[in-house]
Amino acid sequence: MHRKWSSFLFLLCLLCAPAGLEVHATPETAPEPHRSPIDVTVLPGGRYALTANHTADSVSLVDLTSAKVVAELPCGRKPAGVACSADGRRVAVSNLWSGSVTLFNVEGTSLQRAGTAQVGPAPRGVVFAPDGDSFYVALASANEVVRVDWHSRKVSSRWPAPVEPRRLALSRDGRFLAAVSARSAQVRCWDTRAGKLLWERTIQDAFNLHGLTFSPNDKELVTAHIHDRHHAIAIANIREGWALNSRLTRMTLEPGSNGDYWQIALDTRGKAVGDPCAAAFSAKGDWLAVAAAGTHELLLFQVAAVPWNNGEPGDLLDSSLALGDGKFRRLALGGRPLALQFVGDSDQAVVANYLLDAVQLVDVRTAQIVRQIPLGGPPHPSLARAGEAIFYDAQRSLHSWFSCHTCHPDGHTSGRTFDTLNDDSYGNPKLTPTLRGVSKTGPWTWHGWQKDLGQAVERSLTKTLFGPKPAAHDIQALLAFLETLDHPPNPHRRANGSLAPAAERGQAIFRGKGRCVRCHQGEQYTSSKTYDVKLEPDGSPYELWNPPSLRGVYDRGPYLHDGRAETLEEVLERAHAPEKLGAQPLTPEERRDLIEFLKSI
Repeated sequence: MHRKWSSFLFLLCLLCAPAGLEVHATPETAPEPHRSPIDVTVLPGGRYALTANHTADSVSLVDLTSAKVVAELPCGRKPAGVACSADGRRVAVSNLWSGSVTLFNVEGTSLQRAGTAQVGPAPRGVVFAPDGDSFYVALASANEVVRVDWHSRKVSSRWPAPVEPRRLALSRDGRFLAAVSARSAQVRCWDTRAGKLLWERTIQDAFNLHGLTFSPNDKELVTAHIHDRHHAIAIANIREGWALNSRLTRMTLEPGSNGDYWQIALDTRGKAVGDPCAAAFSAKGDWLAVAAAGTHELLLFQVAAVPWNNGEPGDLLDSSLALGDGKFRRLALGGRPLALQFVGDSDQAVVANYLLDAVQLVDVRTAQIVRQIPLGGPPHPSLARAGEAIFYDAQRSLHSWFSCHTCHPDGHTSGRTFDTLNDDSYGNPKLTPTLRGVSKTGPWTWHGWQKDLGQAVERSLTKTLFGPKPAAHDIQALLAFLETLDHPPNPHRRANGSLAPAAERGQAIFRGKGRCVRCHQGEQYTSSKTYDVKLEPDGSPYELWNPPSLRGVYDRGPYLHDGRAETLEEVLERAHAPEKLGAQPLTPEERRDLIEFLKSI
């Protein structure tokens, strides 16, 4: 159920509230929530910034000069992105779990709610057109980018953008719109005037594309991401950067570039960069800043000194940037920096720091934090919050190369296979499962051999991340955090939660002719048992398989333990066809109905 506005009761004490702060409360009591800013935008003039507060279901207006929150209003569930119009008078906040965008007007130091636009499942990145009369939204679960009219609150255009579009960037004149898709490693660019796709490019072996920015001259795009070397996640490979490493990719805007792109590696030997997630150029184009959430830092590059490589950039940062001459610096921020934006034409950037419940103003030229502005939150983290910090901490891994989040972004799946010791052997990569609902779906691993979730967590920290043995309290904290990982509202069900007719027919097939219910049972659609599902041996010590939960399966492709099936259709037509598992063959119509039911689970 939606968190009620009792979350803001702590503001009820008006005598203690800062002057000018808008107060919204109910007679109910509730603990103060963490704000967890996940995105930030700076208003024209550079004095004020807006944050989307992911765990407080709110948006905050922050005075960067006085270092105060001057307004905070509710939005939808789990806000994920925030944008303002060029004149600074309109604001749009995307709500990940509400399928909506909340609209506000800015009047001085006040926010006024202007309405809500229903846009589709899992809206993330959002950006305004230059005239402020429309805005664009990335729909992560619909694999679309949409244009929305501010006045009518209606979607006016839709463009396909598989798989899991997250970030958007718009050229200064509004003509070119770009999007990065986290799981497909694709970058797309549209001509907004013609309303058509100009080009799409795939960055080979990349995933977790979570950052995107135009260069100041609008001729190039830069994205931050992880690079998969396709080697076993083993100590020797990790040390050399032969498992996973962090990169930036630059590409030109011209459609005739034949998909060429240039890259740089970000990691240094013994001190890698964990989970790069945002990038921004200064207005003059002399600085490029990159937020590295996993290692809690800001990477600062002098743009003219960046040695972009049109081929293979190698596993480690180019030696020309490791001379200590100011061309490249790493600024420790703490917490979990997730988003940043430069302030006007200055050399200062505002950073949204999720785990610190704060925004930070950074001077990139001096590599110093100018000030840190708290947004509000509990004085002490809960056990689950402490576990959340561990989950996102790449410094828990050998030489800080990656975190739990790297393979399980936001507790979900990266959609990639990795060769780890999670099946007691190397040489048989497995698809990364989602962790949503994981506390309810034991036993664990594809073969179901891990019976204790606490032991599984410890093994992941020491035998996948190859970090130090965690304290007992750390395991308890991580388990508490995993308990909070739930499935979002299912967009394939009706508003009242009921099934559409096709899904109802599919449910009957699931329980009857398809015999799926033999292995996928109960509320989680899984089982504590292991089964022979007629798949060839994978080289591990185990022969039987534990069925994964089918909850949220619509948003989990690819499928099966090795990711061999790109779609649910392919699952049911080939390796996991009902007739291969002792059931009757399905007609094409029955298969379509069954898929509709699977998507509704």
